[in-house]
Amino acid sequence: MDQHLVFAISREYGSGGREIGECLASELGIAYYDKLLLKRIAEESGLSGDVVEDFDEKPMRPLLLNPNSFFCGTDIEHPVASRIYKTEVDILRSIAAESSCVIVGRCADYVLADQPGLVSLFVSAPMQARVARVMRRNNLSESEARSRIARVDKNRASYYRYFTDENWGMARNYDLCLNSGDLDGPGAVSVIRSFIEARK
Repeated sequence: MDQHLVFAISREYGSGGREIGECLASELGIAYYDKLLLKRIAEESGLSGDVVEDFDEKPMRPLLLNPNSFFCGTDIEHPVASRIYKTEVDILRSIAAESSCVIVGRCADYVLADQPGLVSLFVSAPMQARVARVMRRNNLSESEARSRIARVDKNRASYYRYFTDENWGMARNYDLCLNSGDLDGPGAVSVIRSFIEARK
């Protein structure tokens, strides 16, 4: 791939967004970042991996002050979360500048909005397809899967809103929105590659 492209993938829980990201990175021969980011955040923030994991894309209470006050180091409501997020922002910008890559979650579409070559994606799927995937992947009953989907999506939306003051999953915030209900990984990658070619 000749272009320097950075793919920021946001995803509904159970939509297969992570698998699509892995498939995209593999096919294009570029780096893939998801949970790997947590280890690097822990190392650079000086916090334990368990603490970083506890705050990863978890819900936050709305700020009483400026919703972006963590950038100024003035977030007194969630100092640990803001410290983690500030480190995450620095890392995302660093890896995006280094080389082409795929980044899943972590508000990357917002953080890297000014990054040349950014392709921001949102992956969704019909609820029944998501439930079936979560049941299969996590060995859960249908009711357990539905409950987990609702909880994780709510957490992600809260986290995104807290740190970006934007609404997670709004189509206008992304370059491309994919319904993965009838797409496997390679099919989704084909659509993404066609979009890149058309965008040229």
